[in-house]
Amino acid sequence: MLPARNARFYRYTFATLVALVFVYRAWFMSALPLSGDEAYHWEWSRRPAAGYYDHPGLTAYLIRLSTALLGRSTEFSVRLPALLCLLLSTVVAYAFSRRIARERGLSATAAERAGFLAGVLLLFVPVFAVFSVYMSTDPPLLLFWTVTLYLADRAVKDGAWRDWLGLGVAVGLAMLSKFLAFFLVPVLGLFVLICPENRRWFRRPQGYVAAGLALLTFSPFLWWNATHGWATFVFNFMTRQKYEPAGLRYLAEFAVTETVAFSPGLLLFGLYGAFRALREYRREGGRSALLLGLAFAVPFTYFLLQSFTRRIGAHWPTVAKIGMLVYLPYDWERTAADGPRRTVQRLKRWSVGLCVALTALLHVGVFVPLRLAQRPWFYSGMPDRINTRVLLEFFGWDLLGARVQAVYDQMLQAQRARRGVFVICPRYGVAAAVAFYTPRQLRTHLWAPRRTHGENYRFWDDYASMKGQDAIFVTKKGLARVESQRAHLRGYFDTVADPEPVPVVVGGREVRRFHLVRCRGFNGQVPQFRAPEQGR
Repeated sequence: MLPARNARFYRYTFATLVALVFVYRAWFMSALPLSGDEAYHWEWSRRPAAGYYDHPGLTAYLIRLSTALLGRSTEFSVRLPALLCLLLSTVVAYAFSRRIARERGLSATAAERAGFLAGVLLLFVPVFAVFSVYMSTDPPLLLFWTVTLYLADRAVKDGAWRDWLGLGVAVGLAMLSKFLAFFLVPVLGLFVLICPENRRWFRRPQGYVAAGLALLTFSPFLWWNATHGWATFVFNFMTRQKYEPAGLRYLAEFAVTETVAFSPGLLLFGLYGAFRALREYRREGGRSALLLGLAFAVPFTYFLLQSFTRRIGAHWPTVAKIGMLVYLPYDWERTAADGPRRTVQRLKRWSVGLCVALTALLHVGVFVPLRLAQRPWFYSGMPDRINTRVLLEFFGWDLLGARVQAVYDQMLQAQRARRGVFVICPRYGVAAAVAFYTPRQLRTHLWAPRRTHGENYRFWDDYASMKGQDAIFVTKKGLARVESQRAHLRGYFDTVADPEPVPVVVGGREVRRFHLVRCRGFNGQVPQFRAPEQGR
């Protein structure tokens, strides 16, 4: 598949490629404003806790560490942990695929080629490229999922205590990243149970110590949930689990999103690769193939079955892809010695080339011309989330933040505002983005009914303590919606002023408009809402 070079060539080329990708993506992620979710995760980092409503809190601590080390909160410092997590995942995948190839008797050069290709795939598969510049709970999950698979393979084969202890910590950190890490339990459990050679570890202490260490690492989060009504468990296993009959629509969406996220050729090779991995174990006893096959099959099959009754997020099955991205390069090198047909080799090259091309297009597409973003296209299945006008969300947050800060300072200096001024927003993404983009990064509060996401503001907001203060209401809704929101605000403030537009002008053209509403004399009551609003 790859040209015949010596092992050193692939090793040095990989190191150079990682360095170049780091430099380019560091610039790329600094050029884009934070999304609402990224800003919300940054809000977590300003309020350290052992857990949060939506997810465990490792993401918050990584952002906190990065912003503290770099001295300020910027797009770069918030997203730097994502870039580092994905690059480290790439290095681990490189080492893992190379190790398997060596163990299975491939030459040193073939092993380096396998490792090189595994690293390249993790760098350029579209969904992994996105998570290298987008800070969420997924980048640390992907890192510690990859490390867990690598250490599990080493631990059951070599039996070194350092591998078992590292495995326990890696599993615990994966679970502190995101609940999808719970798939590691059936993956590792089946890996040990299926293989007779692995079952001997049931009679030895290492596995139990690793499990105890994972639980110990995870225990602060369990304690937080026990003292907060098991909020994260209720959210992940009950609140967000919405099932509805939709025929085959969600299954079709799942097929399309996974094809784009994995790239078409690699998805087909990945599905076939999972079959080959499990067959390799059955025929040849390859334990690494069994582990990687299970790491793909367990989560991917779960989401495939779920897609018959609910919409599956394009990024949810991302962890499943790691197993195949490690296995495929080794398998391709192994079968290359058998002289596969030229057509198959050509398809492999085309699939990798298409993967790289899609990611390159993704990097360019973010800076799509403004007039394209203003064309009224939307996907009927999710018209409020998937539409061309979403691209306009990139514009105006810094301008809005500057205006909110100016109004805040004016109101704070006014006679009636001696008790203070606070900022309220009707969506968690807006509240977090306003907080990030005001020059002094003000604290903001959520003024909205309960929704699926963003509910950690309920633990932060103490409206009773703000009685008598003035407020700035910030919204990105149109004027008609603002009027209905003002009617609600009048029940909690002495006076509610007319909305002040904050237009966002790009290239001499207004592309979007925010509104500010000055409210005076808060009565201290917790806001109540009759019906939930939609959106983030």
